[in-house]
Parts: sequence; structure tokens; C-alpha cells
Amino acid sequence: MNNCIAAIDIGTSKVATIVGEKTSSGIRIIGYAEAQSEGVHRGSVLNIQKVMNSITPTIREVNEQVATLPDTAEYRIREIYAGISGPNLKSFSTTLKRIRNKADKLITSEEIQNMLEEMHNTRVDAGKQIYQVVSQYYNVDEQMGITDPVGMEGKEIEGTYRLFIGSASNVGYSKSVYDRLNLKIKQTILNPIASAEAVLSDDDKELGTAMVDIGGGTTEIAIYHDNILRHVAIIPFGGNSITEDIRQVCGISIKNAELLKRQHGTCISDFAPDNKVVIIRDGNGNTVKEVKFKLLALAIEARVSEIIASVMHEIELSGYRDKIRNGLVLTGGTAYLNHIQVLAKHICNMDVKIAFPGEVKITSNSLQDVNRPGASTAVGLIIKGFENQEETGESDTSNIDGTIFGDSASETGKPEDPQPNKAQKVKEKKRGNLKSRLGGFVGGFGGLFEEDDNEA
Repeated sequence: MNNCIAAIDIGTSKVATIVGEKTSSGIRIIGYAEAQSEGVHRGSVLNIQKVMNSITPTIREVNEQVATLPDTAEYRIREIYAGISGPNLKSFSTTLKRIRNKADKLITSEEIQNMLEEMHNTRVDAGKQIYQVVSQYYNVDEQMGITDPVGMEGKEIEGTYRLFIGSASNVGYSKSVYDRLNLKIKQTILNPIASAEAVLSDDDKELGTAMVDIGGGTTEIAIYHDNILRHVAIIPFGGNSITEDIRQVCGISIKNAELLKRQHGTCISDFAPDNKVVIIRDGNGNTVKEVKFKLLALAIEARVSEIIASVMHEIELSGYRDKIRNGLVLTGGTAYLNHIQVLAKHICNMDVKIAFPGEVKITSNSLQDVNRPGASTAVGLIIKGFENQEETGESDTSNIDGTIFGDSASETGKPEDPQPNKAQKVKEKKRGNLKSRLGGFVGGFGGLFEEDDNEA
């Protein structure tokens, strides 16, 4: 089990805990669980206790999944790779120049790493924190635009970097959640970078691609060109905004709006029949509301069009619009919407495809629950975690004989029962696995809806 790492994705609509194993054939996902998110707004942690209560059962479920595999009975999650997001992400470019003492001495990886670390210590405004620093290119004497200067000679080296800056309180609140769960953060990774790592191939990054992860509370963008991350942006609305629009336009509850969106929605109103309605019934079979397919589609199309237009605005701001030769790659929980690919292609006037992690960088014998757009960020955190291990030359042995968490956290912030007894395990098994839980939440209202071909 030395080749296993864990990660947690805290999103607006869901939290996910995941464990991946490094094998000879690639990365295999051996544990994955989701739960409805509470206490998070547009990617930022607001209520620490509610977030803890959302995460705790997913940790328990993943530990139990992993423990059923050969030679993994002692595995427990203790250290994690953590995603970070939020609506206030900003980025800018800056340079760092160094005069070298010996021009004929070869540039080392340590020199480059020291420059990168110095960039991490760049002063930023109060209340802000540097989330990520990405080198763009280096100039070594008269040699310009070098992506890898290690091994070159030169008297002067200048690096150009892209700094991604967000709220310091968001990092602090997230850390407080993990501290109270007795989890150590090995590395914090920007969510759009993680998602891109899960769904983009090396060719995608080289040719020029904009990855767009449409989640519940935010839409995250990562632009790559020549295998380098060039721009990241987070738009402060996503799938939840679509649901809210449906609620207001159709005059129904949030719960019913979400179900209508998933079961009957389309992003192209012209594809919705004019004479068809959905009848919403209560538990006694009484008609509560009749919603026209056309009205539902118009609400969805308007908001999705706004999201895609905002994405295009960020692409224009990045300066890489003409270099995105590979088009858009859509992922995230909202990428499932019918005809979103068609609408995005029409608005952006470029190629658009829907992507999920199983297509690129995880093995075919991974858990099937991750082979969908909504799991991209969690899988990407695992991929970036293994990359970090390779860069630092370490292996993860810290999750052996660790702590497993109980069903919920107490008011003091500590898990109620770190070592679950037999009765607790039976109780947890009765709750069912990921599919049954989410299926009950999403599909359990199917009997409340009925299609009708008559005009309402």
C-alpha cells in the first residue's frame, strides 16, 4: 500500500473523497465516495462544521472500499491532497532576473526551483494568498523563450511566471476543516488545474485547449498552450444558477427544478416540443404543477448561454484565443446537460467535446463511479498528487494504520468515534453505496413527474 494516496474535493454541490493506487499500468482509482455538500458557497467554505459533517461519511466509505481489496486491510486515510477554489481568483504575470556568479557553470534544477520558490513568496495584497505559480518561459542571456533552461550556460537568467492569487481566508477555512478531522494536507492544488490534469491529454495541452469545468457553484477555466498552463479563471456561477432560474421561471421548488433540469432539460430551446408538458405530482398523486418543456428549455438555454459567453470573455482576456486550436473541453457535473456541446460550439465557434477522467489517465479497472465528468476534479487531485511524489522523490506510507472516521463530527469538531464498532459498520452498510445514496437523491422523485403531450 506504499503506492496509494488520498484526496478530497470540496465543491458547492458535493464533496468527494478518493484514493488512487500507482500500478505498473497506470493510476487505478480504488476508493471513491460522494455526499451532498453543506456549508460551501461558490467553492468557498463558509460553515466548517457542516463541511466536516459532509466529508466524514465519505471518508468512512472509502476506507471500507479500500479495506476489501487484497493487502489493504490496514489502510486508513490520514494525509490528503486538497483542492482549492473560490470565485475571487486573479492572475498576473511577473518576472524574476538573476545574475549568476559563474557564467560557464551549468544551470541546475535547484536554481530554477529556488526562483520558483521566491515567486511563491511574492508580496500580495492583505487578505490574499498565492495559490499557484507556473513558469511560462526563461531568457538565458540572448537565448529567449526557453521552457527548460536546466543544463544551459549563461551569466543572466530571467524567468517569466504566472501567479494565481485568491482569498487567504478560503485557504484558512479549508485547512481548519481538515485539522479538525485530524487530516494532514500534503499539498493544496487549484481545482481547475486538477480537472484539466484528469481530462486533457498531452496533445491537448500542446495544441492549445481551454478546459471548462462547469460545477454547481462555479465554472472553472484552465487554458493550455505548448504544454504550459497559460491562464486560469473561476466564474462565480454554474449549475446551481441554472436550477435557480428554472425555479423562478417555472414557479417550482429547488428540488423539483433540479430534477426537471436533469431528467427533461435541454440547452437548445428549439429542440423542445411546443405541445408537451411535465406534470409534477405530490406524494398522493395530486397535480402540483404543469411545466412546459419549451419554458424549461428557454430557462436553461439563457443561463448556459451566459456561462459560455463568460467563458469566451475569459479566453479573450487571456490573449490565447487564436492559439486554442484544439477548442474547448467541457467537464464537471453540469456537462451532462442535453445539447450543451451544440450550444457551446455555436457560441464559441470552435470545436467542443465532453470529457471525463476514464478517457485519459486512469486505468480501465478503476471504479466505474469516476468515469463521468463530475469526478474530474477528484481524479485530477490524485494525478497531481502522484506527480508531486515523483518530483519530490517520496512515497506515501503515512496512511497505514491510521485513523478511520465515524459517521458524524461532534460539536467540538472531532469525529464522534474514531474506531467504529461492529454495530456502526452494519449501520453504515445499510445506508448503501454511492450509487444507491445519490440515486435516491436524484432519481427517487421520478414518480412525481409525468410527461403529457397536451398543451398546458
